[in-house]
Amino acid sequence: MRAWRRGSRRELAVLLAILLPAIAGGAEPAGGTAPPESATRVRRFGVVGLYNPRLMFLKYQPLVDYLSEATGTSWELVVDSAYQGTVERLCRGELDMALLGPLTYVRAHRACGARPLVKLRTGGRETYRSWIMVRQDSPLAGLRDLRGRRVAFGAALSTSSHLVPEAMLRAAGLEAGTDFSCRFYGHHERAARAVMLRQADACAVRDIVGEKFEGRGLRRIAVSDPIPNFPLVVPRDLPAGVAARVMKALLELDDDGRGVAWDAELAGGFVPATDEEYGPVRALARQLYGPRALELDERAWRSRCGGR
Repeated sequence: MRAWRRGSRRELAVLLAILLPAIAGGAEPAGGTAPPESATRVRRFGVVGLYNPRLMFLKYQPLVDYLSEATGTSWELVVDSAYQGTVERLCRGELDMALLGPLTYVRAHRACGARPLVKLRTGGRETYRSWIMVRQDSPLAGLRDLRGRRVAFGAALSTSSHLVPEAMLRAAGLEAGTDFSCRFYGHHERAARAVMLRQADACAVRDIVGEKFEGRGLRRIAVSDPIPNFPLVVPRDLPAGVAARVMKALLELDDDGRGVAWDAELAGGFVPATDEEYGPVRALARQLYGPRALELDERAWRSRCGGR
């Protein structure tokens, strides 16, 4: 899909008419107009546990409040500490929408046909990157220097804090658990702090987290190619009218400048997303973990680090 440029409301209406039939499986009422939902109906917005719970609510509650106001539907934030837990809740029908990482999205698509509505446009960019960082006073200069060292990952199902950096290390000739030891710290920031506390020699984090630590104890030694940004995902059976109201609200977010005051991750707003954009993530997972990578239990993704 070509780069999204915000235009007139008429252009947005045309875009929604094109995209929504391919995204939401719910039938549209006769006449194409969805009735408003009951005022007592509360829909649930899930987020993978990227950061500590307090920070998660500070970052994402303003977005959920905005959706409740802009769509006329009440939304509730649900934060799951486990990446796979958010996928399972979405597929069981316990969530109506979820902001997932690229890897957890392709797993949800495989498990239950979940589809992306939009993706983040963090800092005006529709992609982000993975950074591998070491202490500022470390003699380590490149990925090959990590042979025999300790690497801190975030979560096993994190794209930028595990999948992509493991691929970068493999491309440098290093196999996890053989050429370097590794451990999962759950969150990106915990992985970074493990390096600062000398519990690890290097860490893998997404760029927006790395920026907080760069020059404040850590420095970069490697940066990945661009990764498609986090998609906001809906189940196949979400009513098309609900999906349309959410997508319209998010694509119009900049019209009133509301998002500018939000966390930097969300302040750039959203752009349309398609499943095809995440094909490279799907292929990379299968390259590293085999043809059944998207179905493997999370424990299999942790196994090369001794399950830690």
